[in-house]
Amino acid sequence: MFGKVRRRRWLQALIAVFVVVVAVLAYGYAETYHIEIKEYAFADPDLPAAFEGVRIVFITDIHRGPFFSQGRVRALVERVNALAPDLVLLGGDYVFMGTDYASSCFEELARLEAPLGRIAVLGNHDYGDYKKGEDGPALIVRAASDAGITLLRDEGLWIERHGERICIAGANDYSVGKPSISEALADTTEDDFVILLSHNPDLAEKLPVGAVDLVLAGHTHGGQVTFFGLWAPWVPSEYGHKYRTGLVETDITTVIVSNGVGTSTIPPVRLMARPQIVVITLEGGPGA
Repeated sequence: MFGKVRRRRWLQALIAVFVVVVAVLAYGYAETYHIEIKEYAFADPDLPAAFEGVRIVFITDIHRGPFFSQGRVRALVERVNALAPDLVLLGGDYVFMGTDYASSCFEELARLEAPLGRIAVLGNHDYGDYKKGEDGPALIVRAASDAGITLLRDEGLWIERHGERICIAGANDYSVGKPSISEALADTTEDDFVILLSHNPDLAEKLPVGAVDLVLAGHTHGGQVTFFGLWAPWVPSEYGHKYRTGLVETDITTVIVSNGVGTSTIPPVRLMARPQIVVITLEGGPGA
């Protein structure tokens, strides 16, 4: 009799654990569709007056693949366009589980609308899987070009408005692409307003002091699976939770880390690390 009761309790416990696991996975899967708009106002005295009020939309880590359909990329583009950005910046990792998803991803990204341009960098997943014989980032580079999106690889691009200009610098991926900061910032001075696009936020630690006003990065997915949005068991950064998500002020520069849009796990779940579209409004700082 006692043995039967104990077995029944074990069975009840197993069922309870199974129900909890299923509920967590269901919630985590649903959260991947619940994209939030995260807004920042960024003030800096180096910003030219012509760029005050400019709205930048930053999207990253789309991870178009088996778990993020072309239709979802299309819906993402429509949502970005509805925000009426002046400039769209793309932070890499357009694909997941194969660069052959590049064409369908950029087919939709080609519809992004921004009068000051659409500028991108590569993420680690965009370099392909050399073990499977993929040709590095060639498919991503070609797809971005076909979409009319400017892909920066250790270089800068000057954006002009009403006779003034700012620089958008783009670095190769920190973990795969061996970025050259000197090449990305070659034509800039400390007096210029410079935004650096880097898929991996860790690159911010390697910058010369005062060379970059703002770094925009992704890669960490906000931890992707967190405990109440406060702590994640694993963050893909050499600096732990420092660059997990959000606005990070350092002695070198200011960094905004987006949670990104897609996922890079199987099963594809997020827990209290909602996918994000980041909107940044530029403002002149004291002394501007």
